[in-house]
Amino acid sequence: MKSPLRRRILLFTAVPMVVLTLGALWVVHRTVSERVHQAVEQDLRRASLVFEDMLGQRAEQLRIASAVVARDPRFFAVLTLPGSHRDPVYRNTVVGVAKDFNAITDADVLEVHDAHGVSIASVGREHLRAGAAKELIAAAREGTMSYAVVAAGDRHFQVIATPVVTAGQVAGVLVVGAGIGAPLAAKLREQTRSDVSFVAGGTLSGTTLTRETDRSALLEAVATRRGAAPSDAIIELAGSGDTYLTLLRPLPGSRAGDAQAYAIQRSLRAETAFLREVQVALAQLGLLAVLLAVIAGLLVSERITQPLQRIVRAAEEIERGNYDSPIAVGGADEIGYLARRFDAMRQHERAYVNSLKEVARVKSEFIAVASHELRTPISVIRGFQEMLGDLVLGPLTEKQVMAVKAIGEGTVSLEKIADNATRMAQIEGERLTLNREVHEVGGLVRAAVRTATEEARGRQVRVTVELDAGIPRVHVDGPRLTEAVANLVRNGLRFTPDGGRVDVRARWSDPELVIEVEDDGVGIPSERQEQIFAPGFVVRDSRNHHSSTTLEFNSAGLGLGLAIARGIVEAHGGTLAVDSTPGRGSRFVLRLRPETVEALMEAA
Repeated sequence: MKSPLRRRILLFTAVPMVVLTLGALWVVHRTVSERVHQAVEQDLRRASLVFEDMLGQRAEQLRIASAVVARDPRFFAVLTLPGSHRDPVYRNTVVGVAKDFNAITDADVLEVHDAHGVSIASVGREHLRAGAAKELIAAAREGTMSYAVVAAGDRHFQVIATPVVTAGQVAGVLVVGAGIGAPLAAKLREQTRSDVSFVAGGTLSGTTLTRETDRSALLEAVATRRGAAPSDAIIELAGSGDTYLTLLRPLPGSRAGDAQAYAIQRSLRAETAFLREVQVALAQLGLLAVLLAVIAGLLVSERITQPLQRIVRAAEEIERGNYDSPIAVGGADEIGYLARRFDAMRQHERAYVNSLKEVARVKSEFIAVASHELRTPISVIRGFQEMLGDLVLGPLTEKQVMAVKAIGEGTVSLEKIADNATRMAQIEGERLTLNREVHEVGGLVRAAVRTATEEARGRQVRVTVELDAGIPRVHVDGPRLTEAVANLVRNGLRFTPDGGRVDVRARWSDPELVIEVEDDGVGIPSERQEQIFAPGFVVRDSRNHHSSTTLEFNSAGLGLGLAIARGIVEAHGGTLAVDSTPGRGSRFVLRLRPETVEALMEAA
């Protein structure tokens, strides 16, 4: 037996724990993720400040070193020597002096240009691309020290162009620069715990990213944002199995058209590793809590539902007529009290049901005896009525003829009452005996319709009979089945106004015999459709109520016809159902599964 109560107890014990666990995981994940994002964003901005401050310090160091070299007499004196950039001796002299000074400054880039901006010497570890510092050199030739971050191919350089002045004239230009690349990125990674990348013209000039997919994702993001206004917004970039929070900014001091940028990134996987550990711990704790909740729910539900199931089974046994089914529920709690009270009520109900059965038995016996006793005086009255009607006892006056006719009609009504009472007593006492024989269904249906229509003399209701072909002969109690169908037709005639119709249809739906009686009369409300099969129930309209021995419209009968019809059908092992709509009529459906002649022959 299913136990919805047990499921509800488990639902109210285990589900809240599951919801609580999932809710805790969600809250922790959301809260910690937000905090991690905020912390990482703050770290990225601090790392950006550290980097830009580092660039500023390097630029200041370059300015100082460049100014010191440009003011050194040994350096600017060489630029005053006679000669030009075409003179190999002159160039070698300048290169030698430049190498000596670069040994002190240790600059990545150290170039010397004459007063016309022509390169004389380049002695650093790196060399600028021709024309990369053209604007800076031009400004220095005008006497102004200039600074910029320039791109030379796929490299960045911080470059200072310093005018070399002698006797108030610019004798040349000193270009000093420091490279921006992988060494600087690695240094920044150590200081900021972030991945650092430098982008020059769509290529990486230096990066701490080790996976190619991560590098490609960064370059794609740079290309997408090219031309956009600088922003401090932090974006998420999906890399190789990881997501990076990325701060992407142009290199300070670079020109807008050079597409020079730097990116500082943090791996979310690394930053949220502890969050996953917390989530795993919470999930394990939640699973344990759910398991404990399920076990507790099972124990509680077992303690509650087992006694209740015994009581439910005892109630089901009562429906079958068994009042002695054991309950065996002890204890002094509410369930034990309920079991004791239920057992007491069960004993009271048994006594009450037995008394009702005895009353029903006495009533049925009384009706049967009364019906039998009525038949003798009814037979005497009918005999003398027929003798009077046939003038055996002498001639009658006109008034006497009318009186004799009334006596005959009353006798018919009394016989019908006695027959119906006897039949109802047999049905209620389960003493209805069926005499099954082989019958043609069409003959039974036509006989039932003929019997009912003879009682509806003067009514203007059309009765039709429709019999499908192929209905086999069946093994039933013909008179009783005819009586049941006739009662259904009588009901249709009684509650169908003149001008209406009653349709009787029979068909064979193997292995069932289906007989339908449908009318377009007053109909039956849905809440009263099951009651009409109760003995003595009549659908009445107080404005039109009147009794009649014939089937006048809306007249009140004895209220036994439909109950007798259902009793006969059920005695045959069939069913009788009604489908009705007030104002649109009713349809009664009789279904039997009788043995056919062919089946009887096969069994024989």
